[in-house]
Amino acid sequence: MGLPQDPNNPPNPITLFPLPPPASPEPRFSRLQVPMWTAHKARFIERYLYYFVLVTKHGTYIDGFAGPQQPDDPEMWTARRVLESEPRWFRHFYLFDSSPAQVACLQALQQAQRPPDRTKKEPRRTIHIQQGDFNSLVGGLLHSAPFSQREAVFCLIDQRTFECHWATLEALARYRTAGYKIELLYFVPVAWLGRALANQQELQVIQQWCGDGTTGSACDRCASGIVWNYGN
Repeated sequence: MGLPQDPNNPPNPITLFPLPPPASPEPRFSRLQVPMWTAHKARFIERYLYYFVLVTKHGTYIDGFAGPQQPDDPEMWTARRVLESEPRWFRHFYLFDSSPAQVACLQALQQAQRPPDRTKKEPRRTIHIQQGDFNSLVGGLLHSAPFSQREAVFCLIDQRTFECHWATLEALARYRTAGYKIELLYFVPVAWLGRALANQQELQVIQQWCGDGTTGSACDRCASGIVWNYGN
């Protein structure tokens, strides 16, 4: 049984090394006002596509979840940064979002685009905006074959968490069997994936997101393990 301690005169802690006196007052740090990972991601994609068009000299851009994640900060809006980046050599844009408010933002962005600068040999652009579930609409886009087999195509899947189905990725990846494939950049929310899985109450959402394991690929077997662990 220990001796009673005087709360006004606590014992000194035992340390291995002498400690410097505490800073007075201790520095205070404010919370981040904006998610810096969203800003970094938008800048990274913009820079990546800068080098993409330097190599290809043209291109088609597909964005399955194109609306702004932070509507009050346009600098973090990937679609906007891509549309306004230089050189303006992307020719065609296919922008999708399920939210009417997000689609309205995309339409305003489309109206704000300047015409091509012929002195810089900028091509004419087409911007297609469609409201709805990208998983349901991507088949129609690929079936209509709006871009040639030689067209360089980049597709961004910037989902929030579980919005993009595995079947959608398979359709995009298998669209071209030869020549130039559609280049995919797929966002996986690693930072909060475990928490999101634990909080997701509908097993079907997880199965659609990571596949049902029917094709037998390594990715599908891994995905099936996640589903099995979640369901059991």
